[in-house]
Amino acid sequence: MLDVLRGRLSVVVAAAGYGKTTAVARWLRDTGENVLVVDDVHRDGPPDTAGDADRLVLISRRPIPVVTLLRYDLGAPVEIGPRRLALSPQQVAALLTSQYGVDDPGLAAELHRLTAGWPALVQLGGARLASEGTAEPLADLLAAPNTPLYDYVRGEVLDDLPPDALELLVHIAELGSISMELAAGIGQDRLAPHLALLARLGLLQPPVVSRDWYEPVPVVAAIVRAGHPMPPTRRKAVVALAAEWHTDHGRTADALRLALAAADHTRCAHLLREYGGQLLAAGAASSIVAAARALPERLRDDAVELVHADALQATGDTTGALAVYSRLAGDSRQLPPGLAWRYGAAVYLWGDPNDALAVLRRGRLDDGAQSDNALLLAWTSAAHWLAGDEARCAELAGRAYETACTTGDSRALATAHVALALCAHLTGDPIGLRAHYGQALELAEAAGDTVQVLRIRVNLAAGLEQEGRLTEALAVLAPAVELAASGGYDGSLALALANQGKLLHHLGRLDDAVASYQRAVRTYQRMHSMKVAYPLTGLGDIHRLRGQPAQAKAAYTEALRAATEDGHNRQGMVPALAGLARVVAETDPGQAAEFANRAMDHAHGHWVTTALVARAWAAWQVGAGADARKDAQAAIDAAALHRDRSGMAWALEVEAAATDEPAAAVKLLREALSIWRDSEAWLEADRIRVALGRIGGDDGDLRLNGRLAESRLAAAGVPAAAPVRPGSPGRVEVRVLGGFTVLVDGQPLPPRAWQSRKARDLLRVLIARRGSPVSRDELADLLWGPVARDERQKVAHRLAVALSTLRGVLDPDRRAPPDHFVLASHKDIAVDLGRLTVDVEDLFAQARYGARLREQGAPADAWSVLTAADRAYSGEVFADDPYPDWARPLREEARATHLRVLRMLVELAQRAGEVDEVVCHLLRILSVDPYDEQAHRDLVANLAEAGRHGEASRAFQRYSEAMVEIGVPVREVSGFAAR
Repeated sequence: MLDVLRGRLSVVVAAAGYGKTTAVARWLRDTGENVLVVDDVHRDGPPDTAGDADRLVLISRRPIPVVTLLRYDLGAPVEIGPRRLALSPQQVAALLTSQYGVDDPGLAAELHRLTAGWPALVQLGGARLASEGTAEPLADLLAAPNTPLYDYVRGEVLDDLPPDALELLVHIAELGSISMELAAGIGQDRLAPHLALLARLGLLQPPVVSRDWYEPVPVVAAIVRAGHPMPPTRRKAVVALAAEWHTDHGRTADALRLALAAADHTRCAHLLREYGGQLLAAGAASSIVAAARALPERLRDDAVELVHADALQATGDTTGALAVYSRLAGDSRQLPPGLAWRYGAAVYLWGDPNDALAVLRRGRLDDGAQSDNALLLAWTSAAHWLAGDEARCAELAGRAYETACTTGDSRALATAHVALALCAHLTGDPIGLRAHYGQALELAEAAGDTVQVLRIRVNLAAGLEQEGRLTEALAVLAPAVELAASGGYDGSLALALANQGKLLHHLGRLDDAVASYQRAVRTYQRMHSMKVAYPLTGLGDIHRLRGQPAQAKAAYTEALRAATEDGHNRQGMVPALAGLARVVAETDPGQAAEFANRAMDHAHGHWVTTALVARAWAAWQVGAGADARKDAQAAIDAAALHRDRSGMAWALEVEAAATDEPAAAVKLLREALSIWRDSEAWLEADRIRVALGRIGGDDGDLRLNGRLAESRLAAAGVPAAAPVRPGSPGRVEVRVLGGFTVLVDGQPLPPRAWQSRKARDLLRVLIARRGSPVSRDELADLLWGPVARDERQKVAHRLAVALSTLRGVLDPDRRAPPDHFVLASHKDIAVDLGRLTVDVEDLFAQARYGARLREQGAPADAWSVLTAADRAYSGEVFADDPYPDWARPLREEARATHLRVLRMLVELAQRAGEVDEVVCHLLRILSVDPYDEQAHRDLVANLAEAGRHGEASRAFQRYSEAMVEIGVPVREVSGFAAR
């Protein structure tokens, strides 16, 4: 029995459809107690006694009076209500996918919001979605009359309420939220006591922000409004009364919403004029826009229009905001500071610093408006930051801060600190950046300035990302995404989503990153903002990572077009140009160099590192190693200046690729790996591990880690394409487990590529000798059999031909020296295992590595490595030709190693208490060696200990039969003995 049913007397109370009976059955599934469950108590009444039951559970659609519960003398009753019964967002998403085939996280989240997780409504909503699709808004689809969901709510829920409770619910559905005080304020004192009943039944959602206020479940409210409409005159009077109450109590956002619903234009204009800033800070931007548009011309003035423009900007309608600001500014060469900074900020946030500066410079400082003066100076500083003008950015930020300090205005001070943080970003001062953003955030939250809070969180997360503090950055950003989405702040939402996508990308959550980027693109496109370049570049980066160059190039090209349209957004241009340089480098090195040089022309601040890295890759691609190293080293210096850890890792990677000495390259890559590992950027870390594995030579751990990283990348849909030096030979992989196959650059060699079977057999023999030199005489005997003395010279010539053919097969374009893969002297021949990959050698290395991890007390890592080794054993060595004697030692060693791997997996599974894994691997051992006595005995013992006695008995019978076959005495195991 779960902890949810605490005490001896539990009462489960909720409206119809909350799954009360099902939940109780689940909670009591494996209990051994004597429990009396009484269902439908609201209909049949409670039992007279609990009898001899240890526990009593009552299930009802109505609260049961306490006096009734006390008569059972079972202690204090515990009530379980709708909050415990409702489905979580994750459960709603899983149910939609499994039962209705709707795999859309956004749709699942919206269904949860509209139903508050009410199980029956979720089920009915899922069925409606599956049958009708998403052509219309989900809220309209769910509340549509004459549908199963609508009829269920009306028949099973609303018709079951007491009349006064239903009347109160009708009022709440119209008002959107209610408290005891508001109910009294609109003359509904007699109905107020029913608030507790509606909340206990789950028709009202529990208070979150304030413990006194309740909101109805959205889909229930919609059905109430449709099925129990309030008479229009009565509705208008109630709503107007509530709007007045909210105004008097300082709840301006609710007052505006209700005044708009009551078409009380005079009150709307008053609220906009007197409380515009407060309304914006409270997240009422959408209501402001709707109210302003509904006002008759006689009630519109400059103050109302200014608030209207601010709200348009906050909701992402930058075009509409700019139109209003432009109309207010007219042809005036000088603007009041309050209008100038708002107008300039809108242009700035749209993405064009030059046009923003043109507007901001029209602002005149006014001794009577110091707060607006500070805001004007701060936004002008930010525009210079976007344009890359470090000196002017710093000068104006300092003046903004000095002016803001004289006012004590939290909003002005917060904006000044943001300007100072941007300067710190430009000069590579992460400590100053965090300090200024921290102060700005505290001031903005104290001022209730939601727009500024969003901006600060987005910018601070970007700074943390640059330092490699990815998880911390994501935690800072998540509240901004939620706040922007709930408040309708589309501009802030789009930027937050773009930055979130970048963080998710680096953390290896590629599908989530793509979803964030795509949502940001849609939002920016709706705003017609050039900043759409940011998420488009992010999508390009993911396409490039996933080996999709055509899609990557298309995304980068669209990003570049957006960033250069009607201005020059350098923050959008530089990464787009750098991405283009990277994606076309292999197919068109000349164009790659052109893109990289253009990126350098526009780079400033930490973007210099991005441009230099792109130019280094372009140079490396055409074999200009010295130029590539020079740019890589300059990129390292720039990254160090700006504390850009991600940029540092990318610069180290390209320098490693351009370095001629393998040992130096390994050192550089190890440093890059440490950066990505510390940042928890596992995809980037695994890319580096693959590169290390490719140049690791005889370092078995490097090669093994590279192979494991490659498999993880493949599982994530990322091809493990480590940089290949121009002109270097292809990557050769030899597979001997389960059959013999050779792959060059990932492609299996067709039989005709060998030209000679003897060349193929030569490689097989050399692989079987595991890199040890084999004398030419022995090779001649193995390949052609014993020959007479006078035939020796002829056979030696045939061996030389086979050797030359083999080298040509492994390096068909002759890009490496002859002895790159196969070493030869006048006496002997050997394969260089440091230059190619052999699956059986990886098996041996994985087994050793897994054993070492197990001994070092790292069972999870050991399990991962040993499981990979188990998967790697796809069959015996040279299973397609099992008879040659020269293959037997390698075949037996591989087989023994696989059995050792399985035994280690059994031991790890036993430690973890994973009985099914133990049984599975013991059966695998017995399938390979049916006479392994210890495996038989362990299987019987584990099954018996787990209570699986039938399986244990059959396992003991198999053990007995196997031992009898080989004449070994059968010993007792866990009470089972031979008869």
